[in-house]
Amino acid sequence: MRKSSVTLGLGFVLLCLALGAAAAEPYTVSGAIRAAAGALRSRLSLEDEAAQVLLVGIDGEGFPSPAALSLLSRAPFGGVLLFGFNVPQKARDLGLFTAAVQEAAAKNGSGLPFIVAMDDEGGAVFRFHGDDVTRLPSPLAVARRGPEFVRFLGEAAGRELRALGVNLALAPVVEALSPENSAFLGTRSYGRNPAVVDADALAFIEALQSQGVAAVAKHFPGNAGADPHKGLAYLSVDRKTYERLLLPRFASALGNDSGRSGRGAAVVMLSHVIVPSIDPSDPASLSPRFVEGELKKGLGFRGVALTDDLYMKALTDRVPPERSAVEALDAGDDLLMISIQGAALRIRDAIVRAVRSGELERSRLDDAARRVIELKLAFGMDKTLDAALRERRLAAFPALVASDQEKLRAWSR
Repeated sequence: MRKSSVTLGLGFVLLCLALGAAAAEPYTVSGAIRAAAGALRSRLSLEDEAAQVLLVGIDGEGFPSPAALSLLSRAPFGGVLLFGFNVPQKARDLGLFTAAVQEAAAKNGSGLPFIVAMDDEGGAVFRFHGDDVTRLPSPLAVARRGPEFVRFLGEAAGRELRALGVNLALAPVVEALSPENSAFLGTRSYGRNPAVVDADALAFIEALQSQGVAAVAKHFPGNAGADPHKGLAYLSVDRKTYERLLLPRFASALGNDSGRSGRGAAVVMLSHVIVPSIDPSDPASLSPRFVEGELKKGLGFRGVALTDDLYMKALTDRVPPERSAVEALDAGDDLLMISIQGAALRIRDAIVRAVRSGELERSRLDDAARRVIELKLAFGMDKTLDAALRERRLAAFPALVASDQEKLRAWSR
């Protein structure tokens, strides 16, 4: 197993103490959920546990392909990742797509539902095609209207996504715009003012999660100007700048500086960026210094650490996904994003081999799988295995949209 010392600078320690991060529990689960998750995990085979830590993109335009459903019925992956091409032209039909996914989950013998994740930031990063769903403006466009408007949008998104069977929204971006990241993020951020970004991002997170949809604070610790889809990016900020401008955005998103423990983001997405002042060798997503050190120990994060896609060129130009998956788990990540359906079993098997060879400790895989299962239970995802419940939620979708769109018009008057 790769070893890396986890060091916290004095300035960072003082910052965490000032924010209350050392004592805060921004995302917590009850003892009953923790015990239930542990029991469910203990019944998984090594192969199934390795599958449980993967979030997999699947084939199918408007409905899962036969190959996708066959795969999902044979292996209990942590979840599925939906792209724009997966989403039907009519938003309501997405409920039929996600129902088929959960029906496949009921066949794989694990007793566990799938996480169903999709981007839902608003503006350019919005996967629905028509106006039969409440469309979210870009974060930059809504920032000037204040956190209460953002909160309404988050609640509307959460209500509608939940009715359609989506239980994890890959949103919001909690980074403030800067000269380093503005070329890449553009309108996906709530702006340049850190106080505005913190208030709006936390409002969106709390609103989504109040409706039973888990939120993802992204992209820890930040982005540079280069697009990680195209290559590796470097964020050249010194330690003091990192602690002053980048870290507080995530402390806020986790609830650490608000005194409202338990209301912060349940999931944090790690970026594929190298920050030489913290770790000159590894991207944050593969760095124990970032995942275990800065995020889990430094910010006290108890939730699920999610990688960005392992098939981005920022990583594939360095190592194949089978290798980066093992490195990511070893670094402390809990859920690994895999955009290619055909790679899912190969990556699962690579994780199994790493555990059997001793390269990856079984206890680390156990911890990651337990965190994923806790997330599922904490947000009631297990209830989506109930076909009758899915049908009732989907039947309510048109009325939800009509109500939300009327409220949106009232906000605009």
